[in-house]
Amino acid sequence: MVGIAPIKRLGQHFLRDEDAARRMVESLAVSPGDHVIEIGPGEGVLTHWLARSPAKSLTLIEIDGRLIPGLLARFGSDGRFRIVHADFLSWEFPESGGKYRVIGNLPYAVTSPILFRLFDHRIRIHDAVVMVQKEVGERLVSGPGCKAYGIPSVLFQLYCRVHLLFYVPREVFRPVPEVDSAVISVHFLDEPVVPIADEAFFKTVLKTVFGQRRKMLRNTLKPFVEDPRSLEKLDADLRRRPEELSPEALVALSEKLIRYAVR
Repeated sequence: MVGIAPIKRLGQHFLRDEDAARRMVESLAVSPGDHVIEIGPGEGVLTHWLARSPAKSLTLIEIDGRLIPGLLARFGSDGRFRIVHADFLSWEFPESGGKYRVIGNLPYAVTSPILFRLFDHRIRIHDAVVMVQKEVGERLVSGPGCKAYGIPSVLFQLYCRVHLLFYVPREVFRPVPEVDSAVISVHFLDEPVVPIADEAFFKTVLKTVFGQRRKMLRNTLKPFVEDPRSLEKLDADLRRRPEELSPEALVALSEKLIRYAVR
C-alpha cells in the first residue's frame, strides 16, 4: 500500500509521522466499549495505533478504493474492524447503541464540510480528535478581536469544548502540503453553553453580520426589522462589529432581535 500516488482532487496528504499518530490516538483516550470511526485512514498510520486500543468496534471510512485492499490485509483479520469504501460526507451513521468517538487526518480539500457534518450529527458523536490545517484549528479556538474569529469559532465554542492540542509540521506528510497542520479535540455538548430559543434564526443572524464583519451592527442588522429605529430597543452597543462580540454576547443579541424581527 505504501507508494500509492496521492490524488490531488481528494486532498490526500498521507501522514508519515508515527509519533504524531500515536499522540492523536492517545489524545482520544479510547476506553473498552467505545465505538470509533476513523475518517480517511489512508495508509493506516493512525489505524495501526487504533488497533492497539481497547475499542469495541473500529469503523474505517475510506473514499479511495485503491487503499481498501491494503487496509483489509493489515486489519481485516481483527473482528472489531469494519472497513467501508465510502465518502464520509454522504455515509450514513449506523445505529451503535452509543455515541461514536471520531478520529482522522482530514483531507484538506473537504476539511470544513467534514467538520460541519460532525457538528450537524453531534447528537450521535461524543467527541473527535482530528488533524486539520493550522489556520482551521486556530480559527475554531480563536476569540473576539482575532482575525480568525468567525462563524465556525462561534458555533463550535457554543456547542462544543474545543482545544488545540498540538501542531504538526508539513514535512511529515506525503506529498508535502503548503501549510502546517494542527490536531484539535472537539467534545460535543448535549446543550449549547447558553440557551438558544431559535437556532435557525441565530444562524441567519451570524451569516448576515459576519458576511459584512467590518460593518457596525447598526448597519448589518437593518434587514431584520421594518423600522431601523426599533434597533435602539435592543439595549446593545450597535457601534460594535460582530468580530468584537463573544459567542454568548451574539446569542444575547439574537435573542433580543428576534422580538422585533420581520419573520
